[in-house]
Amino acid sequence: MILVLGDPREPMVDRVYSELKRRNRPVEMVPNYDIPGTISFSFSLGDHRSGGAFKLSDGRTVGLEEIHSVYQRLGFSEFETYQGYSDEESRFVGAECLAALSVLLNHLPGRVVNRPVASGSNASKPCQISLVEPFGFLIPATLVTTMPDAAEEFYHAQGGEVIYKSISYVRSIVQRMKPEDLERLDRLRFCPVQLQQCVEGTDIRVHVVGEHTFASLIQAEESDYRYDKKAEVVAHDLPPDVAEACRQVARSLGMVLAGVDLRRTPEGEYCCFEVNPSPAFSWYEDRTEQPITATLCDLLEDGLV
Repeated sequence: MILVLGDPREPMVDRVYSELKRRNRPVEMVPNYDIPGTISFSFSLGDHRSGGAFKLSDGRTVGLEEIHSVYQRLGFSEFETYQGYSDEESRFVGAECLAALSVLLNHLPGRVVNRPVASGSNASKPCQISLVEPFGFLIPATLVTTMPDAAEEFYHAQGGEVIYKSISYVRSIVQRMKPEDLERLDRLRFCPVQLQQCVEGTDIRVHVVGEHTFASLIQAEESDYRYDKKAEVVAHDLPPDVAEACRQVARSLGMVLAGVDLRRTPEGEYCCFEVNPSPAFSWYEDRTEQPITATLCDLLEDGLV
């Protein structure tokens, strides 16, 4: 049995499930918005360890021992709540569900793409790039600070070529720092910011799927190409050593599936900004026709009898 955990309205989740169904493989979809009531679960740890299970919406029970592999996208999921719950109660239910399922997915035998523990490095982007640096990638000069003077000094040291973005996993729009931003640096006292050297070059997103790599070259006008509707995305052949470095980085972070964000400088160096443990690969697949979904499904069904 292959389990798909997440929101079936997301293209990545729907494609994996649909492809496995097309292959006539034993697969069950477990929508996050049906957990914890419509779909329930149970597992145990320690001396009282016994079999666990998911009870599906149609009343069927899937024992944990039946599960061969899992593809999950639960990190930002909203879980089932009931009429009358306050916002605070709903957030509590969601946090409890995510915490419980993270334990289950971290300990479940077989292949889990990806285990929640693999997302830990992405919770702090400066931490993650420090882990990536030993694999030979160029790392941009980075400052994390709540000190306005330090931020201004960094800005001038980089000749004004600086971007800013979030430190945590919370999504933010990458922005170029402008001279007028110096006038509002006092706000840093209330929230730390990550400033980075603006590295010129061409963006490349690499999807690592097991031992396979799929690179997409992006031509965009915006600093953050995700928000550039005119961005051009084409399949790209990476140098073998760069592709291998991407695989090594993913393995070192415990990721079976990873989205590695690179920028190739005019001098031919490859700078690494981030490794995404739950990439939205369908956006790239649509534009490049690379078989990312199919390759991921190959991994999920590997060894399935």
